[in-house]
Amino acid sequence: MIKIIKYPDTFLRRTAKKVTDFDNELQKLAESMAQRMFQDDGIGLAAPQVNIGQRLLVIGQADAKNYKTYVNPEITFFSKNKEVSEEGCLSLPKIFGLVRRAKKVHVKYQDLTGLVHKDKLSGLEAVVLQHELDHLNGILFIDRAEEITKGQDILDSLKK
Repeated sequence: MIKIIKYPDTFLRRTAKKVTDFDNELQKLAESMAQRMFQDDGIGLAAPQVNIGQRLLVIGQADAKNYKTYVNPEITFFSKNKEVSEEGCLSLPKIFGLVRRAKKVHVKYQDLTGLVHKDKLSGLEAVVLQHELDHLNGILFIDRAEEITKGQDILDSLKK
């Protein structure tokens, strides 16, 4: 099974490349990522977190075991209304922080066959998408956090 890489691994700081091959490998990767995400009690996972530099992410609800795959996602609209919520990350275990994000976003993305879709997301789904899309651009939630609420000592020890 694929492994989640942890901060301060420098791979997490790279910008992921656009997906151009919509093949069985991409489908297998999305399935493996979803399995890993559910196993680690996550609600989102981006390909760079499993050491793969592609613009691919999965978002799902562990209790329902269903997930959605976003290939080459692009946020086309951010609401002016923002909300601060506590975020964590599978690549930064035991670290949490308060992050301000748009309450609503519009996203344009491709599915695993390459078909283009547009969605409007709000609430937790919008927050998770923004968090995971940041991963595709080498940005971590600690870069945006207004305050680290748990794990500051862990973070300090990793930054040394």
